[in-house]
Amino acid sequence: MNYQMTHTNPQQIPIYLINLDNSPERLKAFEAETSHFGLQFTRVSAVNSAEIPPDQADNLLSRRSGHLPLGKGEMGCFLSHQKVWDLIISGNDEWAFVAEDDIHISNPDAFFSDMSWLPEDADIVKAETARQLVTLSIQLHSTVDGHEIRQLQSYHGGSAGYFVSRTGAQKLLASTQDKCDALDHVLFHTWIGIVQTLKVYQMDPAICVQDYLLKGLQKKGFASTLNTDRSTSRSEQGMVGKPKGLAKLWREISRPFTRLLRKLSVAIDNARGVAVIKFIPFHGDSKR
Repeated sequence: MNYQMTHTNPQQIPIYLINLDNSPERLKAFEAETSHFGLQFTRVSAVNSAEIPPDQADNLLSRRSGHLPLGKGEMGCFLSHQKVWDLIISGNDEWAFVAEDDIHISNPDAFFSDMSWLPEDADIVKAETARQLVTLSIQLHSTVDGHEIRQLQSYHGGSAGYFVSRTGAQKLLASTQDKCDALDHVLFHTWIGIVQTLKVYQMDPAICVQDYLLKGLQKKGFASTLNTDRSTSRSEQGMVGKPKGLAKLWREISRPFTRLLRKLSVAIDNARGVAVIKFIPFHGDSKR
């Protein structure tokens, strides 16, 4: 079964959960978390990377940008999100939330009850943090229940939790017919060329985070299979891996200075008022 329809509340922004058939423990964890907040969702059976035919895999591999390796796991993730976009396009809802099954959610009440808070010109509102430095617009669109909504102006990793409009889904499906890369790069990285055609906003603090990025008692121990997949496919596809020898030594020596320069650059840009550059926190961090 491809779709397991479980949401019945017409007022709620629909949630589509991407979940492999052989990952019932992740489904159970997501069900427990969403039921705690009174949220309902539609389960979408993820594309199993082991079942991608060789000819389809070769076709997808030929469409990659070359900036990152592309393994079967990344292909399965890419195809799964395409599957959800197609489902959104064929439905009647103007907005939907796309979730991967290893996310944690915090403080969602103001965001799923209606669409009034969503920017009218937005294609995507990223609700997740990858705990990395990002650049946001100086202009604040709005503040919703303590969360600032600003335009995202840099790459921000992760594709495990985002609101997408039906128009945004149409753009994504159309623009990925001849492309295939790591899904978060497809959505948010300029070198793919898709994000420039979209209006993407970021929620700050984020209301969701992947389990492997979480610390403390809330962590469920769900490993990121894509990180392993990238490591394997990197060597298979002849791409440069982590530095070794003198290159590794130089990286370690220069790292403190690189970090200092980055902090100074961030402080200068923030002081000049040209951008908001910061780490996006997870709202749930404040509760632990």
